[in-house]
Amino acid sequence: MDTTLITCTGLLVLMLAAWQFVRSRSGADKSIPTEWMVSIGRIANDQALGHHRDARRGALQVIHALKRSPAGSPVAHHVRIRLAGLLAKDPVYPEVVHAIRTACVVEPAVSELALCVRLRHFLIEDIRQCEELAENFGQIRRRETGAEALLIARFHHAA
Repeated sequence: MDTTLITCTGLLVLMLAAWQFVRSRSGADKSIPTEWMVSIGRIANDQALGHHRDARRGALQVIHALKRSPAGSPVAHHVRIRLAGLLAKDPVYPEVVHAIRTACVVEPAVSELALCVRLRHFLIEDIRQCEELAENFGQIRRRETGAEALLIARFHHAA
């Protein structure tokens, strides 16, 4: 009886140790590397200081760097979510995406020129940064037709 109890207790301890080991290994794979956290922190700091153009430029750099990471990486997915959360607080980005989507409800595409006229209270540089970010996030698609760019809203996430 004592031998059975000691054996069961030992097996229980071994199972708990194995479970903890597996859990800690899966958590280590999901943690964000320090360089990504520094980049996200820098972007958040720029945004908090009101340097939104610099924050968007930093977000674009991070997104381009993420393209070099393995496809389907949980770290890349997490970083993209953090960037999307920061961009939601940007004063220009949500308005640009909303204007594109609103225009694409009526027409299949909106020209970049018409968008810039509609959003004339923003600088063209800011609008173009937001277009590039939205394209990288899969919210819009850009199509060049001659000398003019057409922007097409994606209402469903493209995988």
